[in-house]
Parts: sequence; structure tokens; C-alpha cells
Amino acid sequence: MGMSIGGKKGGPMADINVTPLVDVMLVLIIIFMVVTPALTAGVDVRLPSAKSVEEGQDLGQNIAIAIKSDESVYVGSLQVQPGEIIPAVNEEYKKDGARSLLIKADRRLTWKQVYRVMNELNEGTDGKMSVMLLAVEKEKE
Repeated sequence: MGMSIGGKKGGPMADINVTPLVDVMLVLIIIFMVVTPALTAGVDVRLPSAKSVEEGQDLGQNIAIAIKSDESVYVGSLQVQPGEIIPAVNEEYKKDGARSLLIKADRRLTWKQVYRVMNELNEGTDGKMSVMLLAVEKEKE
């Protein structure tokens, strides 16, 4: 690991040392790989698609309620039983009461399965719920 100041004649060396650049880029790639999955709120589900979509990104400003294909329900990343949805949502409202509810339902569910959860939320939040949003993906053209 010696340092070369020049060639045989002792002049300046024209080679560029790219090792520090590669080290920094690898660290940045690792950071982005770790942080990117954490940017989405709640549990990952296969969302239904729609033609007209108002695009937005949920970066934690909403209370995410995910309904997976096996009808398991998650508030944030915490799995809850059907009768425990309201207490979990109320705990989230205590952190910030101005947030909306974002329903992320799997595309394989029927409307009736999603409606059960939405109805339980509507009846149990005592009017504290400001807006209930349903997450969808934009259809590929």
C-alpha cells in the first residue's frame, strides 16, 4: 500500500483513484436499499388497479389499515383481530388526530370483505375519523 508520486522520471501521476468513489457509492446503495421499503406505511398488499387515479404517496401521514387476501387486518404494521381494530386505530389517533384512514385492501378480496372492515371503522371511531381513503394502483396503459 505504497503511494506513487510519479513515474520513473518523478513527475506527477495522471491516474485517478476511484476507490473512494466506489466506497461512497456502495454505502449510498446500501442505505437506499434499507430505507426504501420503510417509506411505505403499513403492510404490503397487492392493490387493485383503477383507470382514473389521484396520485399521491403515503409517507406516514395517514393511518394505514391493510386487509390481506386471507382477511387478516393490520393497523400500521400491527396485526389485529376483527374486534380489536377500533382500539388500535384510536391508539394511532392519540398520536395525531388529524390523520386520515388509508384502507389498503388486497385485489383478491370481494367488496363485501372490505366493507366489513370499513363499516366497523365507521361505526367505531365516533366521528373522529376525518377522511377514509381507499388505496389503488394506476392501471398500466
